[in-house]
Amino acid sequence: MAWFGPQAQKMMPPQFEAKASTLIQLEGVIDQLPIAEAAIVKVVASAGGNLLQITQSDHQPRRYFDLVSGEELLGYDQEQAKWLASHYLGVPLQAVTSINFRDRFDASYPPVNRLLPVYEVTIKAQGETKNKTQTAFIYTETGALASLNNGAKANMQRFFKALHTWSWLDKTGLGRVLLVSVFMLTLLAMASTGLYLVFALPKRTIPNPSRRWHRRLAYVLWLPLLGWSASGFYHLLQAQYVQPVSGIRLLAPIQLADFAVSEEAKSAWQNSVNSSLPSNAHLNAITLNQSIIGEPLYRLGVSAPIVQPANGHEKRKARFAGRAMEKSAAYINARTGLPSEVTDQILAASLVQSFTSSPQTSMQLVTQFGPVYDFRNKRLPVWQVDVNDGAGSRLFVDPISGILVDQNRSIERAESLSFSILHKWNLLRPLVGPETRDVIIVITLLGIIAISGFGFVMYQKRSNAGRRGVGQLHASRVE
Repeated sequence: MAWFGPQAQKMMPPQFEAKASTLIQLEGVIDQLPIAEAAIVKVVASAGGNLLQITQSDHQPRRYFDLVSGEELLGYDQEQAKWLASHYLGVPLQAVTSINFRDRFDASYPPVNRLLPVYEVTIKAQGETKNKTQTAFIYTETGALASLNNGAKANMQRFFKALHTWSWLDKTGLGRVLLVSVFMLTLLAMASTGLYLVFALPKRTIPNPSRRWHRRLAYVLWLPLLGWSASGFYHLLQAQYVQPVSGIRLLAPIQLADFAVSEEAKSAWQNSVNSSLPSNAHLNAITLNQSIIGEPLYRLGVSAPIVQPANGHEKRKARFAGRAMEKSAAYINARTGLPSEVTDQILAASLVQSFTSSPQTSMQLVTQFGPVYDFRNKRLPVWQVDVNDGAGSRLFVDPISGILVDQNRSIERAESLSFSILHKWNLLRPLVGPETRDVIIVITLLGIIAISGFGFVMYQKRSNAGRRGVGQLHASRVE
Protein backbone atom coordinates (compact mmCIF):
# COMPACT_ATOMS: atom_id res chain seq x y z
CA MET A 1 0.00 0.00 0.00
CA ALA A 2 2.02 2.75 0.88
CA TRP A 3 2.77 6.34 0.39
CA PHE A 4 4.12 9.06 2.53
CA GLY A 5 2.81 12.56 3.03
CA PRO A 6 4.57 15.62 1.62
CA GLN A 7 4.43 17.44 4.95
CA ALA A 8 5.28 14.65 7.34
CA GLN A 9 8.31 14.90 9.60
CA LYS A 10 8.39 11.11 9.65
CA MET A 11 7.80 10.33 6.03
CA MET A 12 6.77 6.69 6.25
CA PRO A 13 3.44 5.63 7.79
CA PRO A 14 3.61 3.07 10.61
CA GLN A 15 3.97 -0.44 9.25
CA PHE A 16 3.29 -3.84 10.68
CA GLU A 17 5.15 -7.03 9.89
CA ALA A 18 3.15 -10.21 9.52
CA LYS A 19 3.58 -13.78 8.34
CA ALA A 20 1.28 -16.69 7.58
CA SER A 21 0.25 -16.84 11.24
CA THR A 22 -1.35 -13.37 10.93
CA LEU A 23 -3.50 -14.59 8.05
CA ILE A 24 -4.54 -17.63 10.08
CA GLN A 25 -5.48 -15.30 12.97
CA LEU A 26 -7.51 -13.19 10.56
CA GLU A 27 -9.42 -16.21 9.29
CA GLY A 28 -10.37 -17.09 12.86
CA VAL A 29 -11.86 -13.62 13.37
CA ILE A 30 -13.81 -13.19 10.14
CA ASP A 31 -16.57 -15.71 10.91
CA GLN A 32 -17.13 -14.04 14.31
CA LEU A 33 -17.68 -10.53 12.94
CA PRO A 34 -21.07 -8.91 13.55
CA ILE A 35 -20.87 -7.53 10.00
CA ALA A 36 -22.17 -9.16 6.82
CA GLU A 37 -20.50 -6.90 4.28
CA ALA A 38 -17.95 -4.09 4.08
CA ALA A 39 -16.33 -1.82 1.48
CA ILE A 40 -12.68 -2.25 2.59
CA VAL A 41 -11.28 -4.89 4.97
CA LYS A 42 -7.59 -4.87 5.86
CA VAL A 43 -5.06 -5.47 8.63
CA VAL A 44 -3.36 -2.32 9.92
CA ALA A 45 -0.73 -1.40 12.47
CA SER A 46 -1.85 0.35 15.63
CA ALA A 47 -0.45 1.44 18.98
CA GLY A 48 -1.52 -1.90 20.43
CA GLY A 49 -0.37 -4.14 17.56
CA ASN A 50 -2.04 -5.44 14.42
CA LEU A 51 -5.80 -4.89 14.13
CA LEU A 52 -8.50 -5.65 11.59
CA GLN A 53 -9.83 -2.40 10.12
CA ILE A 54 -13.22 -2.35 8.40
CA THR A 55 -14.57 0.48 6.25
CA GLN A 56 -18.31 0.24 5.72
CA SER A 57 -18.90 3.69 4.22
CA ASP A 58 -16.85 6.64 3.06
CA HIS A 59 -18.81 8.87 5.47
CA GLN A 60 -18.44 6.90 8.70
CA PRO A 61 -15.62 6.20 11.16
CA ARG A 62 -13.85 2.91 10.54
CA ARG A 63 -14.31 -0.08 12.85
CA TYR A 64 -11.54 -2.15 14.44
CA PHE A 65 -11.37 -5.71 15.74
CA ASP A 66 -8.76 -7.54 17.81
CA LEU A 67 -7.09 -10.30 15.77
CA VAL A 68 -6.83 -12.63 18.76
CA SER A 69 -10.16 -12.32 20.53
CA GLY A 70 -12.27 -10.93 17.68
CA GLU A 71 -13.56 -8.25 20.06
CA GLU A 72 -14.54 -4.91 18.58
CA LEU A 73 -12.65 -1.88 19.90
CA LEU A 74 -15.41 0.67 20.08
CA GLY A 75 -14.55 4.20 18.99
CA TYR A 76 -10.97 3.15 18.17
CA ASP A 77 -10.79 5.09 14.88
CA GLN A 78 -10.29 8.23 16.92
CA GLU A 79 -7.47 6.63 18.92
CA GLN A 80 -5.88 5.46 15.67
CA ALA A 81 -5.94 9.02 14.35
CA LYS A 82 -4.27 10.33 17.52
CA TRP A 83 -1.56 7.70 17.29
CA LEU A 84 -0.87 8.47 13.62
CA ALA A 85 -0.68 12.20 14.32
CA SER A 86 1.82 11.64 17.14
CA HIS A 87 3.85 9.39 14.83
CA TYR A 88 4.06 11.92 12.00
CA LEU A 89 4.76 14.95 14.17
CA GLY A 90 7.08 13.16 16.58
CA VAL A 91 5.15 14.20 19.70
CA PRO A 92 3.70 12.17 22.61
CA LEU A 93 0.01 11.29 22.61
CA GLN A 94 -0.44 13.66 25.55
CA ALA A 95 0.26 16.57 23.17
CA VAL A 96 -3.11 16.01 21.47
CA THR A 97 -5.53 18.62 22.81
CA SER A 98 -8.62 17.92 20.67
CA ILE A 99 -9.86 15.69 17.88
CA ASN A 100 -12.86 16.05 15.54
CA PHE A 101 -14.32 13.83 12.82
CA ARG A 102 -14.66 15.63 9.48
CA ASP A 103 -16.72 14.28 6.57
CA ARG A 104 -16.82 17.43 4.45
CA PHE A 105 -14.46 20.07 3.13
CA ASP A 106 -14.32 23.66 4.34
CA ALA A 107 -11.96 26.64 4.43
CA SER A 108 -9.50 24.96 6.84
CA TYR A 109 -9.54 21.67 4.92
CA PRO A 110 -10.36 22.56 1.27
CA PRO A 111 -11.28 20.11 -1.53
CA VAL A 112 -7.75 20.21 -2.93
CA ASN A 113 -6.84 17.70 -0.19
CA ARG A 114 -9.21 15.13 -1.74
CA LEU A 115 -9.37 12.64 1.16
CA LEU A 116 -12.51 12.22 3.30
CA PRO A 117 -13.42 11.41 5.99
CA VAL A 118 -10.52 12.64 8.12
CA TYR A 119 -9.83 13.48 11.73
CA GLU A 120 -8.82 17.01 12.64
CA VAL A 121 -6.23 16.50 15.37
CA THR A 122 -5.04 19.59 17.24
CA ILE A 123 -1.61 19.22 18.81
CA LYS A 124 0.18 21.48 21.23
CA ALA A 125 3.62 22.13 19.79
CA GLN A 126 6.73 21.12 21.73
CA GLY A 127 10.04 22.82 22.49
CA GLU A 128 10.58 26.45 21.55
CA THR A 129 7.15 26.67 19.90
CA LYS A 130 5.29 25.12 22.83
CA ASN A 131 2.78 27.97 23.02
CA LYS A 132 1.64 27.34 19.45
CA THR A 133 -0.55 24.60 18.03
CA GLN A 134 -0.57 22.48 14.91
CA THR A 135 -3.53 20.79 13.25
CA ALA A 136 -3.05 17.45 11.51
CA PHE A 137 -5.72 15.97 9.27
CA ILE A 138 -5.47 12.17 9.43
CA TYR A 139 -6.96 9.71 6.92
CA THR A 140 -7.04 6.44 8.81
CA GLU A 141 -7.76 4.05 5.92
CA THR A 142 -4.24 4.41 4.54
CA GLY A 143 -2.69 5.89 7.67
CA ALA A 144 -2.13 9.13 5.77
CA LEU A 145 -1.30 12.62 6.93
CA ALA A 146 -3.73 14.31 4.56
CA SER A 147 -2.77 17.87 5.53
CA LEU A 148 -0.88 19.77 8.21
CA ASN A 149 -1.79 23.25 9.32
CA ASN A 150 -0.63 25.87 11.81
CA GLY A 151 -1.25 29.54 12.46
CA ALA A 152 1.29 30.78 9.91
CA LYS A 153 0.03 28.46 7.19
CA ALA A 154 -3.59 29.32 7.92
CA ASN A 155 -2.79 33.03 7.56
CA MET A 156 -0.95 32.32 4.31
CA GLN A 157 -3.97 30.41 2.99
CA ARG A 158 -6.27 33.30 3.87
CA PHE A 159 -3.88 35.73 2.16
CA PHE A 160 -3.74 33.48 -0.92
CA LYS A 161 -7.54 33.21 -1.13
CA ALA A 162 -8.00 36.93 -0.64
CA LEU A 163 -5.46 38.17 -3.19
CA HIS A 164 -4.90 35.27 -5.59
CA THR A 165 -8.10 33.26 -6.01
CA TRP A 166 -10.52 36.00 -4.82
CA SER A 167 -12.77 33.24 -3.49
CA TRP A 168 -14.33 35.65 -0.99
CA LEU A 169 -16.20 37.27 -3.90
CA ASP A 170 -18.30 34.12 -4.29
CA LYS A 171 -20.12 35.05 -1.08
CA THR A 172 -20.76 38.65 -2.13
CA GLY A 173 -22.50 37.92 -5.42
CA LEU A 174 -20.16 40.26 -7.32
CA GLY A 175 -19.26 37.74 -10.00
CA ARG A 176 -15.77 36.49 -9.14
CA VAL A 177 -15.34 34.74 -12.49
CA LEU A 178 -16.28 37.84 -14.47
CA LEU A 179 -14.09 40.17 -12.41
CA VAL A 180 -11.04 37.90 -12.36
CA SER A 181 -11.49 37.24 -16.08
CA VAL A 182 -11.31 40.98 -16.72
CA PHE A 183 -8.05 41.15 -14.76
CA MET A 184 -6.59 38.14 -16.62
CA LEU A 185 -7.56 39.60 -20.01
CA THR A 186 -6.08 42.95 -18.98
CA LEU A 187 -2.77 41.25 -18.13
CA LEU A 188 -2.86 39.40 -21.45
CA ALA A 189 -3.49 42.65 -23.29
CA MET A 190 -0.70 44.43 -21.41
CA ALA A 191 1.78 41.66 -22.10
CA SER A 192 0.80 41.39 -25.78
CA THR A 193 0.81 45.11 -26.54
CA GLY A 194 3.99 45.62 -24.55
CA LEU A 195 5.65 42.82 -26.49
CA TYR A 196 4.54 44.41 -29.77
CA LEU A 197 6.03 47.76 -28.78
CA VAL A 198 9.30 46.21 -27.63
CA PHE A 199 9.89 44.50 -30.96
CA ALA A 200 8.15 46.99 -33.26
CA LEU A 201 9.95 50.14 -32.13
CA PRO A 202 13.50 50.60 -33.45
CA LYS A 203 16.38 50.09 -31.06
CA ARG A 204 17.80 53.33 -29.79
CA THR A 205 19.57 54.85 -26.82
CA ILE A 206 17.06 55.73 -24.10
CA PRO A 207 18.39 58.39 -21.72
CA ASN A 208 15.58 58.09 -19.18
CA PRO A 209 16.62 55.40 -16.57
CA SER A 210 13.04 54.38 -15.80
CA ARG A 211 12.20 53.82 -19.47
CA ARG A 212 15.50 52.05 -20.03
CA TRP A 213 14.94 49.55 -17.18
CA HIS A 214 11.31 49.17 -18.14
CA ARG A 215 12.34 48.02 -21.63
CA ARG A 216 15.12 45.73 -20.34
CA LEU A 217 12.76 43.96 -17.96
CA ALA A 218 10.11 43.69 -20.69
CA TYR A 219 12.49 41.59 -22.81
CA VAL A 220 12.79 39.11 -19.94
CA LEU A 221 9.32 39.13 -18.39
CA TRP A 222 6.89 39.13 -21.30
CA LEU A 223 6.86 35.33 -21.58
CA PRO A 224 6.29 34.56 -17.86
CA LEU A 225 3.53 37.19 -17.71
CA LEU A 226 1.82 35.73 -20.78
CA GLY A 227 2.14 32.20 -19.38
CA TRP A 228 0.80 33.09 -15.94
CA SER A 229 -2.15 35.13 -17.21
CA ALA A 230 -3.16 32.72 -20.01
CA SER A 231 -2.92 29.57 -17.84
CA GLY A 232 -4.66 31.33 -14.95
CA PHE A 233 -7.52 32.38 -17.22
CA TYR A 234 -7.78 28.84 -18.62
CA HIS A 235 -7.73 27.38 -15.09
CA LEU A 236 -10.40 29.80 -13.89
CA LEU A 237 -12.83 29.01 -16.71
CA GLN A 238 -12.39 25.24 -16.52
CA ALA A 239 -12.77 25.16 -12.74
CA GLN A 240 -16.00 27.13 -13.05
CA TYR A 241 -17.66 25.49 -16.04
CA VAL A 242 -16.26 21.93 -16.37
CA GLN A 243 -17.55 19.48 -13.78
CA PRO A 244 -14.63 17.34 -12.51
CA VAL A 245 -14.85 13.55 -12.32
CA SER A 246 -12.07 13.00 -9.78
CA GLY A 247 -12.57 11.38 -6.39
CA ILE A 248 -12.51 8.03 -4.64
CA ARG A 249 -15.15 5.47 -5.60
CA LEU A 250 -15.84 2.32 -3.59
CA LEU A 251 -16.69 -1.03 -5.12
CA ALA A 252 -19.76 -3.10 -4.33
CA PRO A 253 -19.47 -4.41 -0.74
CA ILE A 254 -17.32 -7.43 0.08
CA GLN A 255 -19.42 -10.36 1.35
CA LEU A 256 -17.53 -11.53 4.43
CA ALA A 257 -19.31 -14.91 4.47
CA ASP A 258 -17.36 -15.82 1.31
CA PHE A 259 -14.13 -15.71 3.34
CA ALA A 260 -15.23 -18.04 6.12
CA VAL A 261 -13.72 -21.55 6.24
CA SER A 262 -15.60 -24.43 7.81
CA GLU A 263 -14.24 -26.07 10.98
CA GLU A 264 -13.68 -29.33 9.08
CA ALA A 265 -11.55 -27.62 6.45
CA LYS A 266 -9.56 -25.30 8.72
CA SER A 267 -6.67 -27.68 9.38
CA ALA A 268 -6.11 -28.31 5.66
CA TRP A 269 -6.60 -24.59 4.97
CA GLN A 270 -3.90 -23.62 7.50
CA ASN A 271 -1.48 -26.15 6.02
CA SER A 272 -2.10 -24.68 2.56
CA VAL A 273 -1.45 -21.13 3.79
CA ASN A 274 1.77 -22.14 5.57
CA SER A 275 3.08 -23.87 2.47
CA SER A 276 1.99 -21.04 0.15
CA LEU A 277 4.12 -18.35 1.78
CA PRO A 278 7.91 -18.40 2.14
CA SER A 279 8.87 -18.69 5.80
CA ASN A 280 11.00 -15.54 5.62
CA ALA A 281 8.41 -13.39 3.83
CA HIS A 282 7.54 -10.20 5.70
CA LEU A 283 4.10 -8.84 4.85
CA ASN A 284 3.17 -5.19 5.18
CA ALA A 285 -0.39 -5.44 3.89
CA ILE A 286 -3.22 -7.96 4.16
CA THR A 287 -6.49 -7.04 2.50
CA LEU A 288 -9.64 -8.83 1.40
CA ASN A 289 -10.56 -8.58 -2.28
CA GLN A 290 -13.84 -9.71 -3.80
CA SER A 291 -12.40 -10.57 -7.18
CA ILE A 292 -14.58 -10.01 -10.24
CA ILE A 293 -13.53 -13.43 -11.50
CA GLY A 294 -15.41 -15.06 -8.64
CA GLU A 295 -12.67 -15.89 -6.13
CA PRO A 296 -12.63 -14.35 -2.64
CA LEU A 297 -8.94 -13.43 -2.30
CA TYR A 298 -6.49 -12.39 0.37
CA ARG A 299 -3.97 -9.95 -1.05
CA LEU A 300 -0.59 -10.10 0.69
CA GLY A 301 1.88 -7.27 0.18
CA VAL A 302 5.53 -8.26 0.54
CA SER A 303 7.67 -5.53 2.13
CA ALA A 304 10.26 -3.67 0.11
CA PRO A 305 13.53 -2.59 1.75
CA ILE A 306 13.18 0.84 3.35
CA VAL A 307 15.91 3.24 2.25
CA GLN A 308 15.96 6.55 4.11
CA PRO A 309 16.88 9.67 2.08
CA ALA A 310 20.41 10.85 2.79
CA ASN A 311 19.81 14.58 3.28
CA GLY A 312 17.20 17.30 3.44
CA HIS A 313 17.11 17.85 -0.32
CA GLU A 314 16.57 14.15 -0.95
CA LYS A 315 13.85 14.02 1.73
CA ARG A 316 11.94 16.89 0.12
CA LYS A 317 12.31 15.33 -3.31
CA ALA A 318 11.13 11.96 -1.98
CA ARG A 319 8.10 13.47 -0.24
CA PHE A 320 6.66 14.81 -3.48
CA ALA A 321 7.71 11.86 -5.65
CA GLY A 322 6.37 9.25 -3.23
CA ARG A 323 7.61 5.73 -2.81
CA ALA A 324 5.80 2.41 -2.81
CA MET A 325 6.77 0.19 0.10
CA GLU A 326 5.91 -3.11 -1.56
CA LYS A 327 8.33 -5.32 -3.42
CA SER A 328 5.64 -7.65 -4.70
CA ALA A 329 2.19 -9.04 -3.92
CA ALA A 330 0.73 -12.52 -3.64
CA TYR A 331 -2.88 -13.67 -3.73
CA ILE A 332 -4.32 -16.52 -1.68
CA ASN A 333 -7.66 -18.12 -2.44
CA ALA A 334 -9.67 -17.51 0.73
CA ARG A 335 -11.59 -20.79 0.39
CA THR A 336 -8.67 -23.14 -0.29
CA GLY A 337 -5.67 -21.34 1.19
CA LEU A 338 -3.79 -22.05 -2.06
CA PRO A 339 -1.98 -19.51 -4.24
CA SER A 340 -4.13 -17.81 -6.87
CA GLU A 341 -3.03 -16.98 -10.40
CA VAL A 342 -4.57 -13.52 -10.01
CA THR A 343 -2.07 -10.63 -10.16
CA ASP A 344 -2.38 -6.93 -9.39
CA GLN A 345 -2.68 -6.21 -13.11
CA ILE A 346 -5.49 -8.73 -13.56
CA LEU A 347 -7.31 -7.41 -10.50
CA ALA A 348 -6.85 -3.78 -11.62
CA ALA A 349 -8.35 -4.60 -15.02
CA SER A 350 -11.34 -6.27 -13.36
CA LEU A 351 -11.80 -3.30 -11.02
CA VAL A 352 -11.96 -0.93 -13.98
CA GLN A 353 -14.60 -3.15 -15.59
CA SER A 354 -16.78 -2.60 -12.55
CA PHE A 355 -16.61 1.17 -13.04
CA THR A 356 -16.95 1.43 -16.83
CA SER A 357 -17.93 -0.84 -19.71
CA SER A 358 -15.66 1.00 -22.16
CA PRO A 359 -12.82 -1.05 -23.68
CA GLN A 360 -9.43 -0.71 -22.01
CA THR A 361 -6.62 0.49 -24.30
CA SER A 362 -3.53 0.48 -22.05
CA MET A 363 -2.36 -0.16 -18.49
CA GLN A 364 0.73 0.77 -16.51
CA LEU A 365 1.86 0.67 -12.89
CA VAL A 366 2.31 4.07 -11.21
CA THR A 367 4.92 4.04 -8.44
CA GLN A 368 5.59 7.78 -8.13
CA PHE A 369 3.53 10.93 -8.03
CA GLY A 370 3.61 13.25 -11.03
CA PRO A 371 1.65 15.92 -12.96
CA VAL A 372 -1.28 13.62 -13.85
CA TYR A 373 -1.40 11.58 -10.62
CA ASP A 374 -0.07 13.87 -7.93
CA PHE A 375 0.80 13.58 -4.25
CA ARG A 376 -2.62 14.84 -3.11
CA ASN A 377 -3.93 11.31 -3.71
CA LYS A 378 -1.43 10.01 -1.12
CA ARG A 379 -1.70 6.42 -2.28
CA LEU A 380 0.92 4.28 -4.05
CA PRO A 381 1.26 2.09 -5.98
CA VAL A 382 -1.77 2.32 -8.26
CA TRP A 383 -2.58 1.11 -11.76
CA GLN A 384 -3.28 3.63 -14.51
CA VAL A 385 -5.83 2.34 -17.01
CA ASP A 386 -6.80 4.22 -20.18
CA VAL A 387 -10.22 3.47 -21.69
CA ASN A 388 -11.77 4.27 -25.04
CA ASP A 389 -14.93 6.12 -24.05
CA GLY A 390 -14.77 9.15 -26.34
CA ALA A 391 -13.58 11.43 -23.51
CA GLY A 392 -10.08 10.00 -23.17
CA SER A 393 -10.77 8.81 -19.62
CA ARG A 394 -7.89 7.58 -17.48
CA LEU A 395 -8.65 5.69 -14.27
CA PHE A 396 -6.33 5.02 -11.34
CA VAL A 397 -7.23 1.95 -9.31
CA ASP A 398 -5.75 0.57 -6.10
CA PRO A 399 -5.76 -3.24 -6.05
CA ILE A 400 -4.72 -3.17 -2.38
CA SER A 401 -7.98 -1.63 -1.14
CA GLY A 402 -9.95 -2.46 -4.28
CA ILE A 403 -11.10 1.09 -5.04
CA LEU A 404 -11.08 3.67 -7.80
CA VAL A 405 -8.65 6.27 -6.44
CA ASP A 406 -8.95 8.95 -9.11
CA GLN A 407 -9.86 9.56 -12.72
CA ASN A 408 -9.54 12.26 -15.33
CA ARG A 409 -10.33 12.96 -18.98
CA SER A 410 -8.42 14.55 -21.85
CA ILE A 411 -9.95 17.93 -21.02
CA GLU A 412 -8.67 17.80 -17.42
CA ARG A 413 -5.22 16.58 -18.47
CA ALA A 414 -4.85 19.41 -20.99
CA GLU A 415 -5.66 22.04 -18.37
CA SER A 416 -3.49 20.30 -15.77
CA LEU A 417 -0.54 20.27 -18.18
CA SER A 418 -1.05 23.95 -19.00
CA PHE A 419 -1.27 24.89 -15.33
CA SER A 420 1.70 22.71 -14.37
CA ILE A 421 4.03 24.12 -17.05
CA LEU A 422 2.90 27.73 -17.54
CA HIS A 423 1.67 28.59 -14.05
CA LYS A 424 3.66 26.44 -11.62
CA TRP A 425 6.75 25.98 -13.83
CA ASN A 426 7.02 22.32 -12.91
CA LEU A 427 9.13 21.68 -16.00
CA LEU A 428 12.01 23.21 -13.98
CA ARG A 429 11.70 20.69 -11.13
CA PRO A 430 13.71 17.90 -12.80
CA LEU A 431 16.38 20.40 -13.83
CA VAL A 432 16.93 22.53 -10.72
CA GLY A 433 14.75 20.99 -8.00
CA PRO A 434 11.68 22.49 -6.28
CA GLU A 435 13.59 24.93 -4.03
CA THR A 436 15.49 26.60 -6.88
CA ARG A 437 12.33 26.68 -8.98
CA ASP A 438 10.55 28.55 -6.17
CA VAL A 439 13.43 31.04 -5.97
CA ILE A 440 13.24 31.66 -9.74
CA ILE A 441 9.48 32.26 -9.50
CA VAL A 442 9.94 34.75 -6.64
CA ILE A 443 12.67 36.63 -8.55
CA THR A 444 10.40 36.78 -11.61
CA LEU A 445 7.53 38.12 -9.50
CA LEU A 446 9.82 40.79 -8.05
CA GLY A 447 10.81 41.69 -11.60
CA ILE A 448 7.13 42.14 -12.55
CA ILE A 449 6.63 44.35 -9.50
CA ALA A 450 9.71 46.35 -10.53
CA ILE A 451 8.53 46.80 -14.13
CA SER A 452 5.17 47.96 -12.77
CA GLY A 453 6.99 50.44 -10.55
CA PHE A 454 9.03 51.81 -13.45
CA GLY A 455 5.84 52.05 -15.51
CA PHE A 456 4.12 53.99 -12.73
CA VAL A 457 7.08 56.41 -12.46
CA MET A 458 6.99 56.98 -16.23
CA TYR A 459 3.25 57.58 -16.06
CA GLN A 460 3.64 60.09 -13.24
CA LYS A 461 6.37 62.00 -15.08
CA ARG A 462 4.28 62.12 -18.22
CA SER A 463 1.21 63.25 -16.27
CA ASN A 464 3.19 65.97 -14.49
CA ALA A 465 4.68 67.11 -17.78
CA GLY A 466 1.21 67.24 -19.29
CA ARG A 467 -0.14 69.31 -16.40
CA ARG A 468 2.80 71.73 -16.66
CA GLY A 469 2.18 72.07 -20.38
CA VAL A 470 -1.51 72.81 -19.84
CA GLY A 471 -0.62 75.31 -17.12
CA GLN A 472 1.85 77.14 -19.34
CA LEU A 473 -0.64 77.26 -22.20
CA HIS A 474 -3.31 78.63 -19.88
CA ALA A 475 -0.90 81.26 -18.54
CA SER A 476 0.07 82.39 -22.01
CA ARG A 477 -3.56 82.85 -22.96
CA VAL A 478 -4.21 84.89 -19.84
CA GLU A 479 -1.29 87.14 -20.68
